[in-house]
Amino acid sequence: MFSRLNSHFVCPPAKAAVAAGLLFASAGAALAQSSVTLFGAVDLGVRHVKNSKGSLTSMNSGNNATSRWGLRGEEDLGGGLKTSFWLESTVAADTGVGGTGATFWDRRATLSLSGNFGELRLGRDYTPLFRAYTSADTFGYVGAAGMGMLYSSTASNVVSRAFGAASTNTSIARTNNAIQYYTPAGLGGFYANAMISGREAGTAAGDFSFHGLRVGYSDKSNDVSVYSGKTNLSTSDSDFTLQGVVGTTKWNDVKITAGLAQMRFMNAKQSNFSLGAEWPVGQGAIRAIYHRINQSGLTAANVSVDGDDVNALGLGYVHNLSKRTAVYGTTMFVSNKGNAKFVVPGGASGIAGGSSSRGYEVGLRHHF
Repeated sequence: MFSRLNSHFVCPPAKAAVAAGLLFASAGAALAQSSVTLFGAVDLGVRHVKNSKGSLTSMNSGNNATSRWGLRGEEDLGGGLKTSFWLESTVAADTGVGGTGATFWDRRATLSLSGNFGELRLGRDYTPLFRAYTSADTFGYVGAAGMGMLYSSTASNVVSRAFGAASTNTSIARTNNAIQYYTPAGLGGFYANAMISGREAGTAAGDFSFHGLRVGYSDKSNDVSVYSGKTNLSTSDSDFTLQGVVGTTKWNDVKITAGLAQMRFMNAKQSNFSLGAEWPVGQGAIRAIYHRINQSGLTAANVSVDGDDVNALGLGYVHNLSKRTAVYGTTMFVSNKGNAKFVVPGGASGIAGGSSSRGYEVGLRHHF
């Protein structure tokens, strides 16, 4: 009798999976104030870039939005207190590679506690400076016309001197081991975001002794903020600094963005000015951006870069097929002066100083 009962209640694998799912769902219902969300984007396009080294056509991931996936969750602890986590990884959709080098959750890995006091956030994340100056970029820092070219470690004298010409992990964008604070809503439109991070082992990519602050004001049509931060580099025991001001406003349906950023390291300086616009047209939007890069000071070899300046212009259109899916097209033109070597990303390397670079891309993007 006992063996027959056991045989009767053994579930096939499919039924066991369903039962486990129902058990998980019922547990979730019991903890109704908890949630976990899978999210991300897949973006692929074809880019053509021409410069003094020739032409190159390639498939690129993350032109309109970074291809990525992640998990985020939140639990309501009661009394206005919440805890949350966020894990996010880059995906190179053209090759299937995830993360950046040895860092799998390269985009963000944080744990937060929030309430009426604001938010305390721990872990790897964007710096307050990055969140500030990228708000002036109508192309979202990605693609052929993205602002990332202004901070290229192979073209910017300041960035290459501070972090190395091959560096892809700098405190310009993100840092590890960070402690952040965000002010709560309800301060009459005023807000602030402060971050500190420490160098731990001193060898891991992204480990920097950094502190930065952003303070601003925002309402339904306008947002303006100032920001400043400093990174101490152990290799030189010198400070890399970045500060600036950024603002966005709406004029009728057109969004206007403007920003001024200044980077310094030792006896080198770079100033970036950006002016952008985005206006809706039917089911899509037209985007435009102008960048001016002004370099001054000396290279590590004591060569002047005072005349190595850049003008860049980007234009694009995004057509929304649905709330999640869009097709897009972008073109970008970069004009170097002196010995400057800034380029549209994705082209042949090793261009001649003072030459131009231009490119265009078309692609498809889907959010999930």
